[in-house]
Amino acid sequence: MRNFALLFFVAVVLTACNATSVVLEPQSRQLNAGMARIFFIRHSSFLASLGKPDVKVDDKLVGSLAVGSYFVVDRPPGPHRITVYGAMDSVGWQTSLDLLPGTSYYLELGPVVIVNMDAFRLESMGVTGQPLPGRPGPNSPFMFYVLDPSAGAAAVTRLSARSS
Repeated sequence: MRNFALLFFVAVVLTACNATSVVLEPQSRQLNAGMARIFFIRHSSFLASLGKPDVKVDDKLVGSLAVGSYFVVDRPPGPHRITVYGAMDSVGWQTSLDLLPGTSYYLELGPVVIVNMDAFRLESMGVTGQPLPGRPGPNSPFMFYVLDPSAGAAAVTRLSARSS
């Protein structure tokens, strides 16, 4: 019982330390018609509560994604490399997106899918999108899943309502 109480306390402290995302680009600007917008989304979940994975676009750090949050980046059309890094993960999980002008993309963070048992982890982390093809590093705990525009917009609205 004593070990459980200590573990619970550590989980609460770590969750509190990760309450806000670190965002390195402006968040309230209008989308330029010649650009594409990428929403990076992380749902609230107890199993998803540890750490703030770093997100890079084209090898440039764009933010760290906290639990129950999202942030956006705008990029010109064309191919872009997206990478997410977990704790003690120097390689990360990588994918490429070919962005179209004036289009929004919604990517939600979830666990790397390895076997059928991962369906439990997906559901427990609130992941509902389709896995993006990508290349995980040997220690990559996370990957991105793509949401259709209506589900993505609804997820952003829910997270915005919780943070206000």
